[in-house]
Amino acid sequence: MAEDFYKVLGVENGASLDEIRQAYRKLALKYHPDVNKDKKAEEMFKEINEAYAVLSDPEKRKQYDAYGPDAFNQRYTQEDIFRGFDFEKVFRDFGFNFGSGDFGSSIFEDMFGFSHGTRNADVGNDILARVNVTLKEAYSGTEKKIRVRHVAVCETCGGSGAEPGSKVVKCDKCNGAGQVKITRRTPFGIIQTISACPKCGGSGRTFERACRSCSGAGKKVVEQNIDVSIPKGVDDGLRLRVKGMGDYGKDRRGDLYVEMHVQSSADFERDGENLYTTVHVPFYTAMLGGKISVPTLEGDKEVHIGEGTQSDARIVIKGYGMPIFRSSGKGDEIATIKVDIPKSLSKEQKDLAAKFEELDKRKKKFGIF
Repeated sequence: MAEDFYKVLGVENGASLDEIRQAYRKLALKYHPDVNKDKKAEEMFKEINEAYAVLSDPEKRKQYDAYGPDAFNQRYTQEDIFRGFDFEKVFRDFGFNFGSGDFGSSIFEDMFGFSHGTRNADVGNDILARVNVTLKEAYSGTEKKIRVRHVAVCETCGGSGAEPGSKVVKCDKCNGAGQVKITRRTPFGIIQTISACPKCGGSGRTFERACRSCSGAGKKVVEQNIDVSIPKGVDDGLRLRVKGMGDYGKDRRGDLYVEMHVQSSADFERDGENLYTTVHVPFYTAMLGGKISVPTLEGDKEVHIGEGTQSDARIVIKGYGMPIFRSSGKGDEIATIKVDIPKSLSKEQKDLAAKFEELDKRKKKFGIF
């Protein structure tokens, strides 16, 4: 279950922006890894920034409140969450003197690219793909094969970045340690931190000749077919996360997010979990009552209507709507009746209609209803 961002910041759901800002500032000072050496501090600091990036943005907060933590996490990637979020401006506004290095020269890299005090983590990016599904497929669930373009490990060098046969040598900048020490002045005094070596990326090693296939990157852009399982009840715009199927990284692969495009149907309209359809009924069945056939996504269903059913009357068929996403429940199907009046009649039909009219007038005259 996804973290509740309000609980992460320790505020109520209806908290004002000022209350959210105050809570964030207090927690940011408390949990920044340069100040708090507890092993869990960095993870907490990441959660705090993710929560603030959403709740401080009116549009993102509106979406978060509408969908809830779990559905929001399915719809939005980490890249979506931090898009437009200026860490430097935030820290400067809070008086953290960001520009002079008071919380690190690149806090975004510290949180999502660097493992604090160790080498620069090579983490692959998340990628986004879109897939078309029919309403029937969204109802029943299905399997889809999609083609994605992403970063994969270089097969020539196996991800090392070195030309096969090239010697691996010790990095001369960090002397093989993979780390360099940085001293910074902060409001809390002089702080020394260990960062990844910028030359070797924290590995402590370089090579004599770069791989010609990948130019030393250790990875290449490729196209690949991926099988994706589409669960029941997906809605248009919903994003499914396929863990570890994004861009390659030596330390961790990114994730693949698959965005649903549920195609419209000629027979049904969807509104959330409910389905709407129209059923044409002969006028005599509407008058006398009887059984009619209603289309559903499970096939035609026989339903009884009463005498005197009027056009635009609605029939609710419980449990024949869309499955509720990641739930055992289902919505309903609502069928609107349209009574068909024949455009031409035989003489016998006209005589019967005239007889019906006569009986109807007599009924009204004598007060029989």
